[in-house]
Amino acid sequence: MTARVWLVRHGATIAPPGVAIGSSDPPLSEAGRAQADELADRLASAQLTRVISSDLVRAIETARPIAARHGLAVEPVRALREIDFGLWEGRALTALWSGEEASFRNAPRGFGESFTDLELRVTGWWHAIQAALEGEVAIIAHRGSLAVLSAAITGCSVEAAFADRLEPGQEKGPLDSLH
Repeated sequence: MTARVWLVRHGATIAPPGVAIGSSDPPLSEAGRAQADELADRLASAQLTRVISSDLVRAIETARPIAARHGLAVEPVRALREIDFGLWEGRALTALWSGEEASFRNAPRGFGESFTDLELRVTGWWHAIQAALEGEVAIIAHRGSLAVLSAAITGCSVEAAFADRLEPGQEKGPLDSLH
């Protein structure tokens, strides 16, 4: 059986651009709410059977118009949350991906969640739910969790999935998921 999966990144938030927002939970901005409505319009012709979302507000606010368009409820899932940046939360992303990256990647637990932890969390959820998916499914989440999910579905590397950047308010798919 094959499920077709739409990967959807939440809309823009009220957080300043370029800062790490993982476990913090800013709501959508006005532009983000408009993006959510546009996503609902673009996915209106999809034959969605489920709308699954990270349980963070920005993802749920993006998922609601999509689900409403199809007469579905949003299914919140904690495993789809963005990486927890810990003490790096709110810092400039450029600092994390430049000279300080090694410190972030190898940080002790108090500094946040490791990339390995993110991968294990998301792929563990995917392997547990994959067989139960039928038809077309929209999954609304975050850059990190969606990159890991994309790699799990397509078989590409996580690095390649991160490089194929999904911007806020964009969708990718449908991707075929064999199970």
